[in-house]
Amino acid sequence: MLLLIDIGNTRIKWARLARDVLQPQSAAVHSDWTAAAFTREVLGSGPPASRVFVSNVSGARMAEIARTAIQHQWNIEPQFVISTAAAGGVRNAYKEPAKLGVDRWLALIAARELERGAVCIVSVGTAVTVDGLDADGRHLGGVIVPGPNLMVSSLLHGTSDIAQRAAGGSKADALFADNTLGAIWQGAQHALGALVERCVQALRQEVGQSVMVLVTGGGAALIEPLLRSSFRSVPDLVLRGLAVLARESQDSARV
Repeated sequence: MLLLIDIGNTRIKWARLARDVLQPQSAAVHSDWTAAAFTREVLGSGPPASRVFVSNVSGARMAEIARTAIQHQWNIEPQFVISTAAAGGVRNAYKEPAKLGVDRWLALIAARELERGAVCIVSVGTAVTVDGLDADGRHLGGVIVPGPNLMVSSLLHGTSDIAQRAAGGSKADALFADNTLGAIWQGAQHALGALVERCVQALRQEVGQSVMVLVTGGGAALIEPLLRSSFRSVPDLVLRGLAVLARESQDSARV
């Protein structure tokens, strides 16, 4: 039994890998977590694991919480995955591979396993990332912009008049909102939807073929209704990438 953990900027996601089958994902906000909370929520959610693979983009504090909890509970050292030049049939576009966010790297690896053609991977969280992958497994690079909540927060906290006028407002259903808060939310969501469509169009032109769009992340539902391109929602994409590397690690150990 393996435990796979994806620690994002805001949420933590986890699932167990049993007999090479990825179990359903669980998720929670981790902002105020301690090692005790990590043990209770993640480690206590299922049977003990023989190995633990971790993707962490939340910094040293959450890494130490995870390491401390896992060592204390099961007396094993978790394996913190880093981005490499190549893995899982994918070649990293970065000249310094380790500088590619590990969550993006794992999403690319999972996408390669799920789709053998060209893929556009869209992750919607605290930040929104869009990465291109061609049919040969070559990462073409990507873009990063603030996620919808961060876009809204930047206007509410970085301005005076807009913040005052947004007070008491509500999210709107239509593009042209009738209150300031709704207008901010519509602007953020439609800006991100348009960005994704532009990236898909550019990727199609570069690879000269159709492109599958995979959407993941806790905020995916905010932009999915705005996409014109066909897409597939894969909430556990990073965990699927961890599962690929875990299987590769087990295969190497058997040799």
